[in-house]
Amino acid sequence: MKIRAYSPGRHPILILELPSGELCAAYHETGYDLGRSKPVEEGWVYENAIGRHDFIEVRPPRELEAGELRGYVGRELLSSGRE
Repeated sequence: MKIRAYSPGRHPILILELPSGELCAAYHETGYDLGRSKPVEEGWVYENAIGRHDFIEVRPPRELEAGELRGYVGRELLSSGRE
């Protein structure tokens, strides 16, 4: 899967592109459990998440396995001072 964007702060929300091409929002509070993620649309990502809520677009999108999401957030987003 690919990380397309994330929200800044202590509990980042990730916008993911699944292997099927579908997009979803995965939440820190659920441990980034894909079964508890929320489907989103491409337009929403740019108009709402990035446009209104200051999500940061990941360019190029970062490719990870589902089990790597929590580690990525801790290692790349929180410990690097990007909060």
